[in-house]
Amino acid sequence: MLSTPLARFADGETRFRVPAGTFQEVIDEVYERHPALRTRVADSSGALLPFVSVYVGEDNIRDLGSPDVAVAPRSTVMIMSAVAGG
Repeated sequence: MLSTPLARFADGETRFRVPAGTFQEVIDEVYERHPALRTRVADSSGALLPFVSVYVGEDNIRDLGSPDVAVAPRSTVMIMSAVAGG
């Protein structure tokens, strides 16, 4: 799932079905479908940008320690960006 602010870089889509695998495989599949998301989610080395949060189920991907963590079938991966206001 994508947060609404990121959906504009994915042709308005907020939900995707992708094959299970590692988180890296899942995010690579999303980037393949929507290349504009890559620069909004990760830096040139592939590391998540500081204002982006990703959850695999209820677990923050940063707490899981590796992009090679397994994503089970039917899992929800949520990608969110912080929204600033003023």
